[in-house]
Order: sequence, then structure tokens, then C-alpha cells
Amino acid sequence: MNTLIIFLVRLIMGLAFGILLIRLFRPEWGIYHGVITGIILVALAQSLSFFRKRKQ
Repeated sequence: MNTLIIFLVRLIMGLAFGILLIRLFRPEWGIYHGVITGIILVALAQSLSFFRKRKQ
């Protein structure tokens, strides 16, 4: 698959799960906290993928 498509899928899924996690555990927080959490999840996924590919 193209790396752009993989990034876009990770971005959409990361944002969705970030918002879901924040809404489940901290319902009083706003959607911006969910977006920030999603961006952190995407950054972690990208960095782990980079280190896994570099190791091989």
C-alpha cells in the first residue's frame, strides 16, 4: 500500500479512538482533548512503524 494511504487510515482511526477514549474516561473534557489524544496516538504509531522498519 501507498504510505500516504496508510498514514490517512492511521490518522482517521487515531482521531476516532482518541475522541472515544476521552469521551469514555473524561466526559467533562472537550473534543479538543480528544483530537490531541488522537494525534498522540498517530505519532506513536508512526514512530513505532519507523523503528520496526529500520530494525529489519
